[in-house]
This record gives sequence, C-alpha cells and structure tokens, in this order.
Amino acid sequence: MQDEVTTVADGQGETTVRRAPAWRESLRDVALRNALRKREAGVPTLSVPEAAALLSVSQEHLYRLIQAGGFPAVRLGMGGKQGRYVVPAKAVDALLNTAATSGACVDAGEWTKQWQAAHETLGEVA
Repeated sequence: MQDEVTTVADGQGETTVRRAPAWRESLRDVALRNALRKREAGVPTLSVPEAAALLSVSQEHLYRLIQAGGFPAVRLGMGGKQGRYVVPAKAVDALLNTAATSGACVDAGEWTKQWQAAHETLGEVA
C-alpha cells in the first residue's frame, strides 16, 4: 500500500507531504488507546508500540533506542537476540515529566543513564 502524498502550496513553492498509510495510523491509535487504558489501570509496563505512541515517535525509532541502551526496557526472552521488550511505564512518565519541568530539550540517552544510575543507587532494578 502506498503512502498518501499531498502537495501543498506554501507561498514559496510546493511542498510534498507524505503521510503514513491509513492502516498504520489506525494501529498507532489502537496502541495509544491501550497505553492510556493501562496508565489509568496502573499497569507497570507498556509494549514498545504503546510507549512509542505516548512519546509520539515511531516504534522503530524506540526499538533502536532500546537496543542501543538509550531507553530503559526489559527484554523477555530465552537467550540470543529473540524476545519481546516491555517498557516501564514509570520511565515514560519520568522522561516526559523531566522535559516538562526542566523547560528544556532532554536527551533520552543521557536521561536514561541518569535514570539507571539513580535506580541502581536506590537498589532498584531499572
């Protein structure tokens, strides 16, 4: 299925805007609804698509961050590279709160290092 393409005149020429296919937007909407429902119920973990929807990034980008150690997650699997990641809901909330209260751009990789260090100091598992 092709991406939807729209050409917009912006006064200085035309700009082509690519939108995600409708099915992808639908999946993202479902993930966001699930994430909000889990938040309300106090569920401690989110799937990667749910966390990505809350952070307004693609799930592919969040997977790359997680695999590079740039965002906290738990890999559930039996050795090797296979498994499923879950993201602590507290991590998503803490990152967003840090950005909101600092009033500045927060680097997720640096924030993750600080978050992990703080939780290791407290004797918690990140």
